[in-house]
Amino acid sequence: DVPLVVVSFAGVVVAVVSFSDGSVTVVSFSGVPVAVVSFTSIAVAVVSFSDGSVIVV
Repeated sequence: DVPLVVVSFAGVVVAVVSFSDGSVTVVSFSGVPVAVVSFTSIAVAVVSFSDGSVIVV
């Protein structure tokens, strides 16, 4: 199976990214952890950990 990243925001799934084609980078923005989801080098979602979550399945 290919690992997938499911990004939810306020309970709504906003992105599902395969590790074979995408990546999730966690960065700090003004002290708030932010997950940047890129797909083929294009950012498709930016999720704040205070409001969203990243689940690896």
